[in-house]
Amino acid sequence: MSNELHKKDIIDKISEKLINEKIAIGGNGKKYKRKYHLKYTQKIIANVLDAFWNVVYESIENGDSIKINNYIKMEPKYYKAVKLNANGFSNIKENIVPARYRIRFTMGERLKEACRRLSQKKCDD
Repeated sequence: MSNELHKKDIIDKISEKLINEKIAIGGNGKKYKRKYHLKYTQKIIANVLDAFWNVVYESIENGDSIKINNYIKMEPKYYKAVKLNANGFSNIKENIVPARYRIRFTMGERLKEACRRLSQKKCDD
């Protein structure tokens, strides 16, 4: 529990999930002499992305955090039960938000830089 998965770890887990996955790939015979065709790269990418999010799901479910250097860190964070004191919640019998885990996202340097550049573009316009 509470392990940090780095990019290499995620890639290893994805390759384990796709080890038995086979995609029939064939060319058209005129342009391509080999059996590989670029149309199937979308299916491969879809399989990889599905496997990636399955690994993320399973890791978060186990209480592990995921860190992809310079991009993002995702970790389950425990929030204690909170009693609501606002007047607008008087119609609710129990004014308590139960204790629960939520995902906490932390941006890495590459995503922060992307946001800075987006801000500069929007402010310059």
